[in-house]
Amino acid sequence: MMKNHPAIQRACAFLLFSLIANPAIAGGIEVRTLAGEASSLAEQIKANHFTVVMMWTTYCPVCKKEFPEVSAFHDAHVGKDAEVLGISLDGYGELNKVKEFIGKKPFTFPSVIAEPERMAKSFEAATGDKFTGTPTYLIFDPKRQLVAARSGDLTRDVLENFIRKHTAIH
Repeated sequence: MMKNHPAIQRACAFLLFSLIANPAIAGGIEVRTLAGEASSLAEQIKANHFTVVMMWTTYCPVCKKEFPEVSAFHDAHVGKDAEVLGISLDGYGELNKVKEFIGKKPFTFPSVIAEPERMAKSFEAATGDKFTGTPTYLIFDPKRQLVAARSGDLTRDVLENFIRKHTAIH
């Protein structure tokens, strides 16, 4: 088992990841595919590796700044031990706008779309924390359980350290 390294501890403390109050609620979050088909977050998250969910909008400047780092994390881990799933919170009525935005290739990870008000309520029910906007991150472990949540900016290094630390546990 990997020993707790001070840098990893600091990075995880910096994240201020929340302990999840009700993991079952998170998986039932309603989303739609980019084809407009109804789905759920649980259906989108694969087992046997970590899934980092990034909630974003087409108009979020912090999201746009983070897309390259989150994409680099996704590209380094997809098919191995982790991947990223994006959830656009632009709302179902903006599906064409979201598809056009994604068509410009601002990031490399797959995305679905959700209604912002429903997502905010589901986030609050699942984490016990107030939803403060985008970007917001959820992390699911290899058993598809919600293990962490974070609002605000995030770096690839922090994601790498979190996954490395929790891979040693799982």
